[in-house]
Amino acid sequence: MAKPDASGLALLREAAEAMRLSARGYHRVLRVARALADLDGVDKVGRVHLAAALSYRALADEVRRAA
Repeated sequence: MAKPDASGLALLREAAEAMRLSARGYHRVLRVARALADLDGVDKVGRVHLAAALSYRALADEVRRAA
């Protein structure tokens, strides 16, 4: 399970509110962030991993709106 550090959790909570993420969307972002942390070879999901996962989410939303 992905357990972000304190600064990452604060970022995720702010982004979830701003992006109006559903519970499913919130957990999908956490899963992507966990995968990114795994690729970095670290045990803890950090703010950088969550920021990247959120940016992928925002990009996907933008592409969906454009289609």
